[in-house]
Amino acid sequence: MSEENNELIKETVVELLGIMGLEANIEEERIEDVGGGQEVYTINLMTEDPNLLIGQYGSNLQSLQHLTGIIIRRKLLEKSGDENGNNEIRFNIDVNDYKKQKRESIVKLADTIANQVVYNKNSVVLRPMSAYERKMVHLEISLRDNLTTESVGDDLMRRVIIKYVEE
Repeated sequence: MSEENNELIKETVVELLGIMGLEANIEEERIEDVGGGQEVYTINLMTEDPNLLIGQYGSNLQSLQHLTGIIIRRKLLEKSGDENGNNEIRFNIDVNDYKKQKRESIVKLADTIANQVVYNKNSVVLRPMSAYERKMVHLEISLRDNLTTESVGDDLMRRVIIKYVEE
């Protein structure tokens, strides 16, 4: 990802926060490897009132991420004139390390449940999760032998089942 695109993301986020009348400082910028040779530019916003930006279960943060993506794609389209959608920029916005802590929590949960499934050889159904959370569980369990995962349910009730598999 180019430094120019990283700057565009930062400028857009700061601009949006200003429009919303919110203050936050960009504390950290990092490039994260999400597998398959793909990198994601991540910025972490620090604020005195993170609940307003994060929202219940991260819904406001997800909306901020989505809105920022729409604005960035439009800006890139205006700049390049490429209407074929070749302006894909992968980025992630975090607030007070909320997503980072959430990711660590989900991975720890998956590991704990995986150990339980291996010990008892019984499947375990996890609580309903977002698509992002389910993906983290699937990835974590895919690294283990004798275990497989399956997503079941619809919409907000979609959950992961961790199953024991004989070799």
